[in-house]
Amino acid sequence: MTTDNLDIALKDFGQRIVDEMQNQLFENRSVNTGDLARSITSTLIKNQDVETLQVSLLWYGELLEDGGPARRAGGMPPIRPIEGWIKRKKIPVPSTFKSPSNFAWAIAKSIAKKGATKYSKKPFILESITNAASNFGTAAITAGVEADLINNINVVFTKTGGKVT
Repeated sequence: MTTDNLDIALKDFGQRIVDEMQNQLFENRSVNTGDLARSITSTLIKNQDVETLQVSLLWYGELLEDGGPARRAGGMPPIRPIEGWIKRKKIPVPSTFKSPSNFAWAIAKSIAKKGATKYSKKPFILESITNAASNFGTAAITAGVEADLINNINVVFTKTGGKVT
């Protein structure tokens, strides 16, 4: 049985989920560098008679979805991302520090000692899937399955000369 129409519908549905998730991140004001939004992809995986739509994203997307600890006390985090965050957010560097780099080092040292604050819960995954399904997915996938069934029935009907066996 061919499933060309279903494949197209699932790929379109996957792209809609990706678009919804990216939009939701911006609406939640959860975008800092944009790495998480850019990491979201969908892939159609076909194994024998089973088709699976897989959506992937960076690991910390789950922390935004559910909330959770960002970092425990212990090792010092890298300074460069903290310095970039200070610059992007235009955080004023206190006069006691000579540069954003020194300020970033102090923040990293504090995180190593105390740990970091936890991620606030900003759900975007399930809401995006639900929005994509209700606004597009269910109807499009159903239409794809129906078209494939009709095509496959016509092929069998033509091969058998119109006889149903």
